[in-house]
Order: sequence, then C-alpha cells, then structure tokens
Amino acid sequence: MADPGMAWTTGIVAFVAAGPLWRYTSHAITIAHEGGHAMFGSLTGLVVKQVRVNRDGGGSTGYSKKVSDFGLIQTLAAGLAGYLGPSMFGLAGAWMLVHGFAPRAILLMTLVLIAMMLFMVRNAFGFLAVPLTGALIWVVAMRSTEQVQLVFAHIWVWFLLIGGSRKIPDLYFGWQEGGEPDTGALSKKTGLSSAFFVALFWAGSLAALIYGGVLLLRHDA
Repeated sequence: MADPGMAWTTGIVAFVAAGPLWRYTSHAITIAHEGGHAMFGSLTGLVVKQVRVNRDGGGSTGYSKKVSDFGLIQTLAAGLAGYLGPSMFGLAGAWMLVHGFAPRAILLMTLVLIAMMLFMVRNAFGFLAVPLTGALIWVVAMRSTEQVQLVFAHIWVWFLLIGGSRKIPDLYFGWQEGGEPDTGALSKKTGLSSAFFVALFWAGSLAALIYGGVLLLRHDA
C-alpha cells in the first residue's frame, strides 16, 4: 500500500498536466489514442500501415484497407478503442497498482506498447514525440528508485484517466463541425447516430476516471 495521501497528491499533479500543461502533454494521450486504434484493430485482423502523431495534438491511424471495408467487429474494436484507449489503459494501470503489481511492471508494459508504435509512426513529429515519451518512461523504470517508480506510475495512471476525459471536448467540437472520423465510421457501420458515440465516449471515459480514481483513493487511504 502506498503512503497515505499518495493518490491525492499524484492525482493533483496529473490534473495540472492534463489542464494548464495540456498544450505540452496532450501528445502522450494522442499516442495512447492511436495506440488503442492500432492494438485493437490488429487484434481483429486489420493490418496497420501507419500512425501519425501531429504537433497540434491530433493524430491518425491508417490501415491496409479502407474503413468502409471493415467488418462490424473490426469497426467497433478499432473505432471504440481510440477515444476510450487512454481511459482503458489508465483503468488497467489503476487495477494493477491496487492489486500489488510492481510499478516497474506497469511502466515496462507501457514501454512495450510505445515500442510497437515506433514501428508504425510515419511522420516527423511522431518520430520525435513517441521516442521522447518512451525515453522518459524508460529512465524512470530502469534508472530510478522504487519510490520514484511508484510515484510516477500513479501520476501516469491518473494522467491517462484524466487525459482520456480531457480529449472528449476536442471530439465534441470536431463532431459539431462534421469532421470527426471515428464517430462517422462507427455511425455508418452500425446505423446508430454519431451523437450516440460521442455520448458513449464521454460516458465511458468519465466512468473509467471515477472508477479508477476510487480504486486508487481507497487503496491509498
């Protein structure tokens, strides 16, 4: 069990990172977002050709076939795992922390996913953002004390949970302007309105934040 107050303190740090510092930290959430697309798309048989992480905080994942040619399961898996990706990864990390997994294990699992992303990135800024994010996590995982790893793992998990919710306003504004591809593809394939998926992403990310936060706060109380 972590020291009393650990979850609160690290949660506040993560909130600052996902709030006032969002301009500089949003790319880490974009990496998790596109990583979610790539991972769950690959698990359903899709071949990922490229991933882009853009300077403005946006990104994209390209596959070997058109989105319109995806099967229903492929569309749902790849489509839902984008905006829900950071929240899912954060929730998994919170569960691991409260069930006694070593913080280094959580960080090393993150590094494995980032390493996979390196083989998929195809734009200049992505080649900068992905390795730098991985380098930071590697330094903490391999060159720091257990206490530092514990603190950083808490901040990282909180940041994924909060950042996942922080991305939803961007989704909403993009959807209002008619230029949001994830909800559009899901809507076309399922017949459900794109507004339904905007609400689903919003509800899912908030649910992960609340549940993951409760896990951390109760465990460290």
